[in-house]
Amino acid sequence: MVSESVIRKRLERLEESLKRLRSKQKVSMEEFVKNWEIQDIVLREFEVAIEACVDIASHIISEKGWKPPEKYADIPEILAEKGVIPKEYGKLFKRIISFRNIIVHEYLYIDFKKVYENLQKIDELGKFALYIENFLEREQ
Repeated sequence: MVSESVIRKRLERLEESLKRLRSKQKVSMEEFVKNWEIQDIVLREFEVAIEACVDIASHIISEKGWKPPEKYADIPEILAEKGVIPKEYGKLFKRIISFRNIIVHEYLYIDFKKVYENLQKIDELGKFALYIENFLEREQ
């Protein structure tokens, strides 16, 4: 059985990270690419926000007894296949997870202009919470 409390705790942390990320959206690209402190905040909050989404998705997949993902990139496909998120959003969510992998594993090659571009589109990540809220409502 899917634990609503487990999901809600992660949704709260996701929202906190999104709030922190939004607070950095007004910084100019020029300032962003030369200010390592802002870069560090943004990278960390992206990592936490995306990890919260992955944790929520993994919990749902596990508790529903669905086929487990072999890798993180499989998670969006499973959620889309089961109707938790729309198929089109699944494609975007897969790119979001890839972005997390770059932050975590390929940190030597981060393009801060691309990070800034992703920061400007943070509401796309926020849609994940809406889809999960809808899923929880259907589960009750």
